[in-house]
Amino acid sequence: MKRFAIAFLAFAFVSAVGSSALATSPTGWDRVIVPTGQYRQTVKAMPIEQRPGRPLHVYGNTIRYRHQTANGQMRGKPLRRILLGTDQLRGIGR
Repeated sequence: MKRFAIAFLAFAFVSAVGSSALATSPTGWDRVIVPTGQYRQTVKAMPIEQRPGRPLHVYGNTIRYRHQTANGQMRGKPLRRILLGTDQLRGIGR
């Protein structure tokens, strides 16, 4: 049972990371997940709505998506984009 749980968690993590890699960010994606040094200070000085999107940074990415949607700059559903990596439901021909 433990092996199944570990395998399921690994599959869920890989699926989440894979779909978020295909997602787009309104401010662009940053390859640096944990910024350090001068770059960290630069990122911290930016308003959170203008910071680049980063994989696994759910809070900041959520704030950016909600801000862009509220201002009419982006259409779609922010939580669907964060969790699934796309605005489209897969497997449904729309």
